Amino acid sequence: MRSLILCRERLNRILGILDRNGGIVSLRDFWRTYGVHEWEVEQAAELGWLRIVTRKPRVGRPSFVAEKLSECESAKLPPFRCQIPREISYRHERFAMESVNTMPGGCFGFKMATRVHAYLRVFPYAKSRAGACASANRLMKRRDVRMARLWFQRTTQVRNFEPMPVTVDAIIHRLRELGLL
Repeated sequence: MRSLILCRERLNRILGILDRNGGIVSLRDFWRTYGVHEWEVEQAAELGWLRIVTRKPRVGRPSFVAEKLSECESAKLPPFRCQIPREISYRHERFAMESVNTMPGGCFGFKMATRVHAYLRVFPYAKSRAGACASANRLMKRRDVRMARLWFQRTTQVRNFEPMPVTVDAIIHRLRELGLL
C-alpha cells in the first residue's frame, strides 16, 4: 500500500480543480466528482496552498470548503511521486519471511525447493509448479524482497524483536544502526 503522502502531481491536480471552479470547491465535491481524497486536501492546506473553511448555512448541516489562497510565497512544495519511497508489499514481505524460515524437504521424503515452497504458501492459487518456480525466482531478484530476506536473516540473531521497517531504505538504515550490515 502506498503511503499517504501528498505528491507534487496530486497538488497540481488539486490546484487545477480549484482554478477551474473559481477557487472554491467543497471537500465532498473533491471526492465525488474528482476522486481527490480528503487527506490530500488536508495536506495541501497544511503546506499552505489552500485553506479549509466550514460553511454553516441557516438550515442544514455545515459543509467543509477548500479555498485557494492568493498569496502562497511561504507555501512548501511536496516531493515528486518518484521521490516518495515505496513500501514493501505485504505478500512480498510474507514471501521473504517464508523463504527464510522454510526448511527444504517434504513430509514424504522428497525434497521441495525452499523458494517454490515459500511461494506456494504465500500464493496458494498458482496454476502450476513450473509457473510458481519462475515467479519465485522473479521475486528473488526484486530489491525489496532481497532486503526483507536480509532483515529476517539478520534480526533472528538479535534478542529483542522489533517490527520490520516498511521501505527498503529504512531497512538498510536500521540494519546499519544495529551493526548487522
